Amino acid sequence: MARNMKDSGIEWIGKIPEGWEIRKIKNNFMIYAGATPKSEKTEYWDGGIPWITPADFKTTDKYVSSGRKSLTALGYDSCGTTLVPAGSIIFSKRAPVGSVVIAKNTLCTNQGCLACIPNDAVNNTYFYYCMSIFTEQFELVSAGTTFKEIAASTFASFLLPCPPLSQQNEIVNFLDKESSRIDSMLSKTRSSIEEYKKLKQAVITQAVTKGVRGEREMKDSGVEWIGEIPKKWNRCKLNSICTFINGDRSKNYPSSEDFQDIGIPFIGADSLNGFFVDTYSARHISPAKYASMGGLKITQGDILYTLRGSTIGKNAIANFNDGTIASSLVGIRVKSPFLASSSFLFYWLNSLNEFVQRDLCINGSTAPNLSAENVAQFFIYIPDITEQHEIADYLDAKCAEIDKLIAKKEQLVKELDSYKKSLIYEVVTGKREV
Repeated sequence: MARNMKDSGIEWIGKIPEGWEIRKIKNNFMIYAGATPKSEKTEYWDGGIPWITPADFKTTDKYVSSGRKSLTALGYDSCGTTLVPAGSIIFSKRAPVGSVVIAKNTLCTNQGCLACIPNDAVNNTYFYYCMSIFTEQFELVSAGTTFKEIAASTFASFLLPCPPLSQQNEIVNFLDKESSRIDSMLSKTRSSIEEYKKLKQAVITQAVTKGVRGEREMKDSGVEWIGEIPKKWNRCKLNSICTFINGDRSKNYPSSEDFQDIGIPFIGADSLNGFFVDTYSARHISPAKYASMGGLKITQGDILYTLRGSTIGKNAIANFNDGTIASSLVGIRVKSPFLASSSFLFYWLNSLNEFVQRDLCINGSTAPNLSAENVAQFFIYIPDITEQHEIADYLDAKCAEIDKLIAKKEQLVKELDSYKKSLIYEVVTGKREV
């Protein structure tokens, strides 16, 4: 028998079952803001009190027990944060807005979080699910220019559907089971994607160190992680076959006001998403600004390589002329097309050989960082230009096959994520009975 439904009065919630209420968050929770002790006071840090920031939220985890930092009793007493009990909902009010987790134990937070202690009349997990799917609505009532932030008062007055406690419990039991099932599928699919990526790198590494011509006379490379290589291949440093050109780092470097929707591509790491540079995702500058800048002026065939940050080592080939790069990138240009192929070098830069040398260069660094000079000193075993083209053609075909499989898995992840969100929405708003 179908439920009797009524209008909630809120567009993005729609109809809810009769007997349900729409209530402000503050009617169901005590809400506490967090705070941060002075960072320079060493006696405030590395104690036994868990301290959570938005950076500690893991979107795949329902619970949080500790963060990257913790407080001493002195640190806790020095600021306005509050210890909240296990079961409290921890909501990220900025950077990003709307992420939500449940405290697994007693903890406190910084000012980027709001801690919600449930009253006895609600199931905290029901409201965890409820808050988790209304991220867009939380963002809409947030403000700020540098980054979005929802005010504590706005959050406290935010309206959510509230069924009777017995139905909250039923919903939680259902969603816990269904979410666990979907999360298991997501985990397996994501693991499969990572395995395909490892396979792709293994195929690339095999081809750029052994070739694709079958059995042939080999020699010891003298490098443990490379092993044997074809006898006629030669060892050289990258700077013997390539030139390295940094982006402009002078006063002419573009400011935020210089960027526009159309113009000359200004390439950052976000545009290095495949074999070729993605200019559609790039920012742009005017021809006049471009002309005023020094550094790399992109030529078709240049490899753009990321020198620092979380995307260090990421690279792609420019298939266009005229453009420049962010200061975090370097352009790698083949000295002669008779000496080296950009395609072969691209694949080598995505092999285990490049990764190992890069890792050795940045080992121990808290902030991964390379210079063009570092990369220029990487060594490579290189065949003649004819064989380079053979290897690149082979890898074009093999990598395309693997990329198709990865794309299918990534699409499945999107579909499962979408289904999970849709299911939670339908259940917590009463449109689907459990």
